[in-house]
Amino acid sequence: MKVVPQVFYKHPNIEKILVDGLSCIITKKVRQSALQNERYVASHALTLVINGSLQVENPNKEITIVHKNQMILLPKGLYMITDIIPKNEAFEAIVFFFDEEITDEFLMNFEPVEPRIDLETMVIDYNQNLKLFVDTLITLYRGKHQNQFTKPKLLEFLHLISISDHGKAFINQLQSLKHRERKNIKQFMTEHFDKPLDIEDYAYLTGRSISTFRRDFKSKFNISPKKWLIEKRLEKATWLLKEKRDSVTSISLQVGYENAAHFSKVFQKKFNISPKQFQINHRKNTLI
Repeated sequence: MKVVPQVFYKHPNIEKILVDGLSCIITKKVRQSALQNERYVASHALTLVINGSLQVENPNKEITIVHKNQMILLPKGLYMITDIIPKNEAFEAIVFFFDEEITDEFLMNFEPVEPRIDLETMVIDYNQNLKLFVDTLITLYRGKHQNQFTKPKLLEFLHLISISDHGKAFINQLQSLKHRERKNIKQFMTEHFDKPLDIEDYAYLTGRSISTFRRDFKSKFNISPKKWLIEKRLEKATWLLKEKRDSVTSISLQVGYENAAHFSKVFQKKFNISPKQFQINHRKNTLI
């Protein structure tokens, strides 16, 4: 699973226009893409399709196709995303990531409304005002690295959407994100423990504050979330090391560790043996 926007900062086909932490504006152009990319969107995102199409599957298994000159609002969360590349052409998109600090500042301009829990996927048409703004922004800031303008430009972009035909629904959608539905913590963690997520991410995804998440988790599992995650990930890692011929790096990714060296350190501390040596020893014993 890829965590964005972080992974985009290192990607050769991604151009960073403005970046400030988890808030950024990037452009993407690819001619080949893996199908069904599982992604954790670490801050809210608006993906504008310039060429090709985008398929998005949300956690409820609902699929949305976003066509050229449309954009989709992806609230922070888990998705399956596929770039649909036109024949003999490239898929192109511009993605606007904005963290909760920007969302909060933007929403201060509007009266609160009754929150909607059953949020629908929102697709927005790319109108002339938005096009003029985006074209000017890319022209002015491409290659300039003037990242102090990230926040004001994102706020301006959100404002332009708010005065479009989709404005009222867009504002309502952002306001409703403050009232996320609580998920069954035991079921969610059992299904997603092997994702490269932090405690803060799991708290958000289950609709809880960090303190409430820790309390609810302890009542369900009788152990801290950090210790539980380590145990579950290492349990899966030992099975993979025994049953698969994958590399230690590949296995570390499959159990939620993006850094193979850190995975090896945690594994060594638990079992007093490196994952590589554990794998070798098991193969020897199997052959005997």
